[in-house]
Amino acid sequence: MVLMPYRVYVNRRLGRVLVSGRPGDWELINEGWKVIREEGDWGSAFEFARDYADRHDYILEWYLEEGKHSRLIKLGT
Repeated sequence: MVLMPYRVYVNRRLGRVLVSGRPGDWELINEGWKVIREEGDWGSAFEFARDYADRHDYILEWYLEEGKHSRLIKLGT
């Protein structure tokens, strides 16, 4: 089973950090975003992104359904 990575994107000009597992978000690179980390699970990606956003005083964004899904998977194991 191949897991899709969760990517942490940053847009320094906008002061925003995004956690996403959506393949379509890869196109954000064309809009000034940069991938700064990839993780195999949402929780690890979120923790890295949260710490990064805190250090730089950036806005942290994520998709609610990805976070909820991640917690459900962890509870089921």
